[in-house]
Amino acid sequence: MCLHGLGASTHSFREFREPLSRQHQLFLLDFKGFGASPKPKDKHYAITEHAESAYQFIIEHDLRNLTLIGNSFGGAIALLVSLHLCEENSGRLKRLILIDSGGYNLHLPTHLKMLRTPLLGWLMIHLLPPKLAALTVLKDSYYDDGEITNEQIETYARPIGDRGGRHALLETSKQIIPEDYDELIKKYPRITVPTLIIWGRQDKVIPLVIGEMLDDALPDSKLVVIDHAGHIPQEETPEFVVPLVLDFLRS
Repeated sequence: MCLHGLGASTHSFREFREPLSRQHQLFLLDFKGFGASPKPKDKHYAITEHAESAYQFIIEHDLRNLTLIGNSFGGAIALLVSLHLCEENSGRLKRLILIDSGGYNLHLPTHLKMLRTPLLGWLMIHLLPPKLAALTVLKDSYYDDGEITNEQIETYARPIGDRGGRHALLETSKQIIPEDYDELIKKYPRITVPTLIIWGRQDKVIPLVIGEMLDDALPDSKLVVIDHAGHIPQEETPEFVVPLVLDFLRS
């Protein structure tokens, strides 16, 4: 099950669809407020609420032998869901894959800091055209921004411009750090399933040091660093990421 980053959608895992679906049942989720999901103008966009939605999807579909794959914001959610599944000792979770993942309240991305700043965040999200906002974040997320396509820009921009899209992005950004995050971080060693951590060496959004911290915290983890890749290597360098994921799923 793949969980996308902030401001992204299932499109971020488009390169996983065909190769992973050959041998595995693949679930790609758009979080509430993102992609094709509803974007109600309420306040229920906390990261813990997004994590609870993902957890309920797992329970309602009775998913077992599960591999959670999360990129960036989706990685932070994958960690919260993994904690829940490991603590309840249900045996549902088999593996975890984190790709340039969130997970600490350190080294927050610049655009996230701006969105979380009162008034500045509102002005930025409402005055910046969606295509320009999407292009700006994609440029920060790529090692080689010459590889960014018009299709990507359009796909990232469309949900922001949808009715409620700006509200969802702003509210999620404001509520992205749980009040008890320090306590949750201390529990990371309880995630005992085999974990693959993939990181773009040139990630300017969440630096490699966060990947190294996650590798230290998780007892059965392996960190693989990809050269000439930024924050979303599953989009920028799928030729390296997809084989890594497939090999890990076979192990």
